[in-house]
Amino acid sequence: MRERHSLDGAWQFQYDPDGSLTPETIAPQHEVVVPMPWQAQCEDLRHKGGIAWYCRRFELGEAAGRAAVLHFGAVDYHATVWLNGAYLGEHEGGYLPFEFDATASLRAGESKLVVRVADMDGDAQDGSGYPFGEIPHGKQSWYGPLSGIWQSVWLELRPQLHLRRLRLTPNCETGTIEALAPVSAAAAGCRLLLQVRDPQGELAAEMWALAPAPALVTLEAPVQRWDIGQGALYTVTVELWQNGRCIDRLSDHCGFRTVGARDGRITINEEAIYLRGALDQGYYPGTIYTPPSTVFLEAQARKAQALGLNCLRSHIKIEDPRYYDVADRLGMLVWAELPSWSQLTPGSARRALQTFRGMVERDWNHPSIFAWSLVNEDWGTDLRGEAAHRRWLADFSRRAKEIDRTRLVVDNSPCAPTFHVASDMEDYHHYRLIPDHAREWDEWLEAFAGGAAWAWADDFAENRREDMPRIVSEFGQWGLPHPDAVREDGAEPWWFENGLHWGDGVVYPHGVRQRFQFWGLEKVFGSFDRFIAAHQTQMARGLNYAIGAMRQWPAIGGYVITELTDVHWEANGLMDMQRNVKQHLDALTKVNQDRVVVIRPQRWSGAPGTEIAVDVQAFDVHGAARQGILQWESRAAAGQIAAPGGAFRVPLPVDAVGCYVDVQVRWQDEGEQTLAADSAALSCPQAALARPALRVVDDKPLADALAALGYPLALDETAIWVARNFTPACREAVKQGGSLLLITDGADEEPLPVGHVTQRVGTSWQGDWASSFSWLRRDGPFAGLPGGPLLDMGFEPVMPTAVLAGLPAWLMRDQSWAG
Repeated sequence: MRERHSLDGAWQFQYDPDGSLTPETIAPQHEVVVPMPWQAQCEDLRHKGGIAWYCRRFELGEAAGRAAVLHFGAVDYHATVWLNGAYLGEHEGGYLPFEFDATASLRAGESKLVVRVADMDGDAQDGSGYPFGEIPHGKQSWYGPLSGIWQSVWLELRPQLHLRRLRLTPNCETGTIEALAPVSAAAAGCRLLLQVRDPQGELAAEMWALAPAPALVTLEAPVQRWDIGQGALYTVTVELWQNGRCIDRLSDHCGFRTVGARDGRITINEEAIYLRGALDQGYYPGTIYTPPSTVFLEAQARKAQALGLNCLRSHIKIEDPRYYDVADRLGMLVWAELPSWSQLTPGSARRALQTFRGMVERDWNHPSIFAWSLVNEDWGTDLRGEAAHRRWLADFSRRAKEIDRTRLVVDNSPCAPTFHVASDMEDYHHYRLIPDHAREWDEWLEAFAGGAAWAWADDFAENRREDMPRIVSEFGQWGLPHPDAVREDGAEPWWFENGLHWGDGVVYPHGVRQRFQFWGLEKVFGSFDRFIAAHQTQMARGLNYAIGAMRQWPAIGGYVITELTDVHWEANGLMDMQRNVKQHLDALTKVNQDRVVVIRPQRWSGAPGTEIAVDVQAFDVHGAARQGILQWESRAAAGQIAAPGGAFRVPLPVDAVGCYVDVQVRWQDEGEQTLAADSAALSCPQAALARPALRVVDDKPLADALAALGYPLALDETAIWVARNFTPACREAVKQGGSLLLITDGADEEPLPVGHVTQRVGTSWQGDWASSFSWLRRDGPFAGLPGGPLLDMGFEPVMPTAVLAGLPAWLMRDQSWAG
């Protein structure tokens, strides 16, 4: 019947910088592995697209009355193929499969396969006809080009009369599967035998049909639904029969499930779900775009499920089919996306539609895929400035729904200041650093949950439905990976040299240990290992807060964390590039569930001997939950509140020496089974903190505020000067050896003696996407404040809006208490 011969493995390779070579003149210089982008293998080509040649010799007998079909999983970007000197054809598009009939060119004994790959990174004048800005390329504009044969290649010997593909459409209501099995032209009129096996492998249905008409198979027993965490898959085998014998056979799997969007929730099988996703950019250690193995993909997905995730947003990349196979088996939802381009032209619009049709056709059978995105963050369009682009996207969205009516379609997955024009979900991206900008995060969520007008284009507001799911489809925090954990072959990965182009180099990985030592941060963190651990812990705490805040708004139906894994210098993954789960994510996992408890102290720190009021609520998929009891306890008190929740008061110790008071809450049902749990840490500083004498400069409101806090005010020379602006008087006081506490927003006109004040907003110091980390040395005058070096929610009301930048290294190392 069918014989598949893998052509993966070692190929000869030659780069062609001026595009002058031909199949006759190539002289391959070295060996590469297929499948894998050439940038992952050739140090001198790490950041180079262009033209290259692949050559592979293999031995195979003649086709002997069978059709020889040469199949490529994906080649980026334009491929031209010759076999034994004969031109087979060419294909444009970097993400989708293609195949050629090689029957006439295949010969007994050794054959020579040659592939020319062109992946141009120039502009519209490069002469290729497919300039980089007008082709679907995804994140290649961020992390560098990805070129060459990056998915598997094989030669398949098929019967002359054969099945071309198998498209399966289950129907939950009728218990049927529509099987579309197109055949080679001469096979029309042959008979088809269809067999369906249930998830346990038992024969569930069998029937005969006439090729190539679609066949409708009715299952004899009630269908088993594919669902989240339950990858119930039916296997359909179609045989092509002629003259009483089977001459060809194809099999694939499918799943019975429905997808919908109503009442503010995504529905699977008519049941509301709370979407808990992570962005997955599909970059892999050592191989860039090519998954190392199916085992690797499965381990990655299981780790995602263990973290509480039920969805992966496959970000602007069409993945290797094995990725979706794993998701199908494990019951993991996939939100798939069209790779982005840079500018909307007739050429890019045509390619976008062609690519979307191709990805739907290739991946139709996968029940895990529940949604498609067409555009991400207005990349490749100008929705704000061009009414024609808005009309084009609305039309594209309509056509996408016609192409696939079984899944949800998102037009543009937006961030400020972009918006939707026609979508099945109202999603939005927003990044705010926790704890620094927790208040801004809460205010944004309130606006988004309330149906903020900025989420939709004014001229397409009629497409907005009140009951569509609102999803926060990107948010996150950074937690640096340990450099030792991401080494490849015992050495620093090549991509450690990436990142200089972003934010004045603040995300540049190379030399991170040296910079840590140069700035004297071992005095703050104790060691480099503790520095990394503190960052990862802070990421977990920030995500816990951000998710808990979203759950407080029932109008929000889910979220997508940025992201599943780090990508090169982008360090906001729940796992690092090597798929090591980062530390202390148990805090995230507790709140990353269908049922959650959200603890919100009315303040996060308090003086010894006082009480702090704490709000607590229980939530399920639909919003506030009204069943069960919330049991709470702290070191000196305990109690219970009926769900959905309320407030209680936590006493702080009178004789505190700088500590945290942990608050634990368990949500229990009537049988005292724990449905969800969470905890919070309240900060209680040392009972007696020194209050030095202060001298306030011409600022009565500030003087009154400090006096109310118990600080003595004085005018003598030993008092610490306090001011909100750096004045000539302040300069003179410092010049004479005095100390100055400058509480400023960076608006001073008088230059400082050293360094300069810079506002955080609008700079890389803001830290909302590439997270900054505010630290404080907890010794000397700050020894009475509990906690590690990184600031927690107890400091949220006093987080700095400005930084003192430009200090020399010796001042940072020896005389800086915070940064």
